[in-house]
Amino acid sequence: MFFMKLSRLLSLTLILVLVSSLNIYAQLFEDFESGDKSFYGGASVTLSSGDWYFEESLLGNLSNDNFNGSQGVRMDRRDGVDTYIEMQFDKANGADEISFYMANYGSTSGNTILVQYSTDGGSNWTSIGEPIEATSNDLEQVTLKVEVDGNIRFKLVQGGSERLNIDDLLITDFVQAQDEATLLVTSGVETLSDDGSITFPKTLVGTNRTETLTIKNVGNTDLSISSVATTGLGFSVTDLTDSTLAFNESTSVTLTYEPIASGEAQGTFVVSSNATNVAEFNLTLSGEAFEDGDIIPIADARELPLGTRVSVTGRVTVANEFGGPLYMQDATAGIAVFWSDLHAAAEIGDSISVTGPLNVFKPIAGADSDFLLQISATDTDNNILFEVFDVEKREVTPKPVTLAQVNAGTLEAQLVQIANATIDHSGVFQANTNYTISDNTGDAELRIDNNTNLVNVSAPVQATNVVGVVGKFAGINQLLPRFTEDLDVEEVTFPGDSISKDQTFDIVTWNVEWFGDAGNGPEDDSLQFENVKEVITTLDADVYALQEIANTELFADLDDALTDYRSIIATFSQTQKTAFLYKSSTVQMRAQGLITSGMNSSDWANGRFPLMFRFNATINGEVRDIYAYNIHAKAFGEDTDYSQRVNASIQLKTYLDDNRADDNVIILGDFNDEMLASTYNSEPSPYKNFQDDPEYTVVTKSLEEAGYTSYSSYSMIDHIIFTSELSDEHYAGTQRVENPFYIGSYLSQTSDHFPVWTRFVFGEITANENDNEIAQTFKLHQNYPNPFNPSTVINYELSQSTNVVLEVFDIAGRKISTLVNAKQSAGKQSVTFNAGNLSSGVYIYRLHAGGQILTKKMMLIK
Repeated sequence: MFFMKLSRLLSLTLILVLVSSLNIYAQLFEDFESGDKSFYGGASVTLSSGDWYFEESLLGNLSNDNFNGSQGVRMDRRDGVDTYIEMQFDKANGADEISFYMANYGSTSGNTILVQYSTDGGSNWTSIGEPIEATSNDLEQVTLKVEVDGNIRFKLVQGGSERLNIDDLLITDFVQAQDEATLLVTSGVETLSDDGSITFPKTLVGTNRTETLTIKNVGNTDLSISSVATTGLGFSVTDLTDSTLAFNESTSVTLTYEPIASGEAQGTFVVSSNATNVAEFNLTLSGEAFEDGDIIPIADARELPLGTRVSVTGRVTVANEFGGPLYMQDATAGIAVFWSDLHAAAEIGDSISVTGPLNVFKPIAGADSDFLLQISATDTDNNILFEVFDVEKREVTPKPVTLAQVNAGTLEAQLVQIANATIDHSGVFQANTNYTISDNTGDAELRIDNNTNLVNVSAPVQATNVVGVVGKFAGINQLLPRFTEDLDVEEVTFPGDSISKDQTFDIVTWNVEWFGDAGNGPEDDSLQFENVKEVITTLDADVYALQEIANTELFADLDDALTDYRSIIATFSQTQKTAFLYKSSTVQMRAQGLITSGMNSSDWANGRFPLMFRFNATINGEVRDIYAYNIHAKAFGEDTDYSQRVNASIQLKTYLDDNRADDNVIILGDFNDEMLASTYNSEPSPYKNFQDDPEYTVVTKSLEEAGYTSYSSYSMIDHIIFTSELSDEHYAGTQRVENPFYIGSYLSQTSDHFPVWTRFVFGEITANENDNEIAQTFKLHQNYPNPFNPSTVINYELSQSTNVVLEVFDIAGRKISTLVNAKQSAGKQSVTFNAGNLSSGVYIYRLHAGGQILTKKMMLIK
């Protein structure tokens, strides 16, 4: 098969010297890569060859599509309607042949294509033969003779009753027959000329490169080929299969470059025949070979076949910031390397060398060229060698480029900077999520990797300079920032993260999406089980309020597997049950049961009543008697659903006001609605009644205000509320949406909700790591005045000279200011904080010194 995508051709150096007796033979090639049409309805689409009209057809790249490159045409006749793609422009110079690839979509069959052409601008159409049936679910090439001169356009009409794929269409020029035998040589879609040249890419000794050439007669007299031959060490050509060609007939030969030693090679390819235009057709051949272990430029390495062992050197631009792969680049190009030992050993700016096989990261179907090229282990070669050179680090300066250049695909694995870019997102970044980024040249895809400190950071609202490496996935070039500095944003930190979990009371709400029901939730129950267990043990909380427990037996197994925990599960009849898990070392159950008094069953999703859990929590020797209420409110977005949530909220608050007015109460769960406004028509939140009562604190409302989402990337509907009796003991600023992407494919294999949790402090927090001397004298005082407007003084004491960081955070955990970041001497210290540009509210100030962290709250009132 001589035809292939241009992007897959070997790099050719062509000197197009025309022979006077030979016309220029060109062609039209359409690979359907540059267009964008995602719907079946009729519409024009601009492709690289010109404008086409697609009727009941689109450009697709789903797993059932068959395509080369990043996408292809998908035609749909399931509704029995007219389905076709049609050129809306004429091709000059007529058509000798038309060829294209076709395949049945997915597992379908019985589809056909009828090829038609028009020589009057599309007013009338002539069919070429009969409809052609797609006989395979893999792409196969179809070639049809046309032999029509002058302006021409084509239409491909689908038959059958299913879906069909089309890709890579080629139309060669009409051939005006010469009087005598006339030689024409082509390589792929390129016409070669006598005394031209072919340069093979750099080749590893012991491997080979090939190039298929087509020899054609465009004269009325038979072309007799007496020989085809090569000269030069390492070059060879296959024998002719047909040495006599009538008009418009062709034959193919394959050139091979197979070096036996490193270095440059020169040779020739010669066709001897009776052609009157060129009796002896000559091409200059050249190539360059290298031995395994020879250092080559990264740009040359990128041109080698997959599996080839390469050795490259360069500077590290991404080390372990993504948890792999590492990215490196030299003066010619960049490349990724996936090898965990190297990720851990190298740092940004290091000079390194790497030897290993070329591979691609391709977890889904698609062409190899649509995925990130990297050096990594293969099924047959896991010998990755590297060295981190003991030289001064030197960070690579990001290359200033535009998004149009990123999308062009020539910058893969390089560190770049986009000036004055905007990100189409408000709120915080989610892990492993793609966002649209724009500049004055177009749009591209920005990806936030889970391992970076960009997760949960608020996206910049203004245009900014964006730095990142260029990755590639499923044919899409992506920009991947490495850390907060690449987007000029502040990292999110939470007070108390250095404080041991055994010194705080931690409570979590988590909807685990049809736990144990593969028909409705994640399809692998055992994998979901293991993932849920890992999240629970990682969070190491004291109490978990869980929703959507669909398999009670599997939940009992989970309880058994979590030896430090005990469980409670609701007794209502619904499949999706609520449940509690609690740590037996810190929590002792006093009572549990459903709250039905004053509750209307229909408002609680037909009986999904609140599950009450009363317990004693013992932390730091302090005991608290707490009532926790686990709710799973009515879902969906109709008026009746909203009304039921409103009613249920009223009923629950009335019950608590009447029965738990002086108790420690925590309400948590899947509220199926937001706090700022309802997800239904932006009506007032169903839980406005709790928000309006100062006796209740919706501690997670600040997360919603900051743009966090707990239901995938859609909305913040999982919340925690506590009563005023617990206000002083809540560890301010510790509320958060957990980032659980330490679980692979979390959203598809674990849950579509993220855990939401917060912390409480009972009694005094003791020192960490037995640092008693500092713990006894290291002190952070309450700011004065407090409340304040607009400035206040923060005093603290140090027992010894040490590095000090004093920071201020808002209630959502966002850093507002760094007041001190320096080494200070022992003794009393004092800092003034001015909040003149801040709004009223609670702020947290945190002192980090000598391995200890202390935190306090202050109130700004304007």
